[in-house]
Amino acid sequence: MVRLPYSKKKRYLTGIDWIVQGLDYLNRRATGGGNMFQVVMELDGVVAEDELREALGRISEKFPVVNGRVRRDYNLAPYWEMPSRTAKTALPLIVQHLQDDQDVFPFLERAANMPFGNQREHLAFHLIGSGGRSYAAVTFDHCLFDAHGAEAFLRMLEEEWGKKGPCTRESVPSEPPHLSEWRRKFEAGRQVNRAFLRLTKGAGARVLPLVSSTSKQGFRFRVIPFNEQQSKKIMERADREAGYLMATPYTMAVTAQILHSIFTERGVCSGDYIVPLTMDARQRGGVAGDVFFNHVSFFLFRIDGREVEDFSMLLKSIKKQMYEQVRAGLARHMVEASSLMRIVPLPILSYLIRVYLKGEAASFCFSFLGETGQMATSFMGKKVDRSYHMTRVPIPPGLGVFFQQSQGRLSAYLSYVESLLTEDEVNAIVEGLRLRLGG
Repeated sequence: MVRLPYSKKKRYLTGIDWIVQGLDYLNRRATGGGNMFQVVMELDGVVAEDELREALGRISEKFPVVNGRVRRDYNLAPYWEMPSRTAKTALPLIVQHLQDDQDVFPFLERAANMPFGNQREHLAFHLIGSGGRSYAAVTFDHCLFDAHGAEAFLRMLEEEWGKKGPCTRESVPSEPPHLSEWRRKFEAGRQVNRAFLRLTKGAGARVLPLVSSTSKQGFRFRVIPFNEQQSKKIMERADREAGYLMATPYTMAVTAQILHSIFTERGVCSGDYIVPLTMDARQRGGVAGDVFFNHVSFFLFRIDGREVEDFSMLLKSIKKQMYEQVRAGLARHMVEASSLMRIVPLPILSYLIRVYLKGEAASFCFSFLGETGQMATSFMGKKVDRSYHMTRVPIPPGLGVFFQQSQGRLSAYLSYVESLLTEDEVNAIVEGLRLRLGG
């Protein structure tokens, strides 16, 4: 068995990390901004700017990984280069004060589209004050954080608030270079290819056409919050109609039907819907120790365009595909197989992704981020009334619907590249989700 030499002092990237790097490269080329997402916390009270800056300084000093960058080792495996012990980089904080009658959402949207300043910047904080309330909007680089990791990081930041004295520098958990067991990786690659061939055979995917250039366009977002009573009814309805713990296929089926009406109105009526699903791949037991980098995998669903209007048939199809992919261990195979792609430079990897997507572009992206208990219930000493995520979707497709559950409440949100949908279409999607789920 061939084992290439490596350094035990380096934090190597996984194959999934490298795929995310490729998607980041694609988005930066397409819109000028990378594969980023924003976590917004609506706070009951006014956050003290100086206290937040002090906490940011402590967390940056404690976890220098937030100021790292990607490098390639002599064995060709990519790794995360940590800054020197003497380097100190402040995390960006932009503070804005609004009038009581000003709408905060355009400012949140603008913050979510603001690119990072350099290759060592992976976090940006925006503190917006409006009346007696604050909005903390934190932009995360997907190359360093996944959604659950971001939530855990904010909890750690809250724990640093108010601490005094020296700050101990902490390292991230080690990650081997995955430069062995090649036969297992190639076999995983064959399993992934077989699964994808089964899912992508036949007619092409239904897609909404993108304009020729999106270089000056940002993403737009709409958030659909549900209160505790509505959230409870949604989960009960999902259990009743789809089965226990089947909220993901249930909400995907509802979303597919609502988007189907938009596609149909546009005259996009041929082919099937191809839907990638991002899922958490952490071991059961939570996020502890897995705050940084990407601990996710992917499923891929094909929704027959002729069956999408029959909800019972649609839900049955999605559940069947989920069972089959779980039984086949597709998520595990995806993690193993993706490590083979790390030798490919990002420009070539992004080209390969683009070539693949031209043949079978995704119709829309989807995820259901369940309750983890990691999201902070207070931030800088202020109660978090509600939190939600705003994600810049990979292009193509430039369209995604996502669900997030926190503190017993469910939120849905729509993300789309600016030119993809009209305002009437956006309103139709939002109202459709609100009425179908919360009504």
